Amino acid sequence: MFNGRSYRVTCYVLREAGLEFELEQVDPKGYVPALQLDNGDVITEAAMVMQYLADQAAAANLIAKPGTMERYRQQEWLNFIATELHKPLGALFNPEITTEWKASQIATFGKRSDYLNQQLTGKKFLAGDQLQ
Repeated sequence: MFNGRSYRVTCYVLREAGLEFELEQVDPKGYVPALQLDNGDVITEAAMVMQYLADQAAAANLIAKPGTMERYRQQEWLNFIATELHKPLGALFNPEITTEWKASQIATFGKRSDYLNQQLTGKKFLAGDQLQ
């Protein structure tokens, strides 16, 4: 199950992991992707879904091993992207937001994306030269 906003990245992880899946548009929590497992359990939030999927296909090396500093850095970036980049951008599409507030959010997003760009300098991926 996926909503319309974050499914592309999750589909990328599913494909890279070599896992079979079916897409169905749903609306859990009003905005987040959801993954329903074969046993009926549902995992929500893009960062959690991606980590779960990567762990299911450890041989694909999509994420560092649990308990390593590399894994914590990857989780750190997933949370930064979700909370500091993605979340504020989504709010810009709320018709009740003032023009001044939107301008402020766009300026803040610019600073955060500049920081992200600096961290990518000289690297192929945020975590280094390999995907994981």
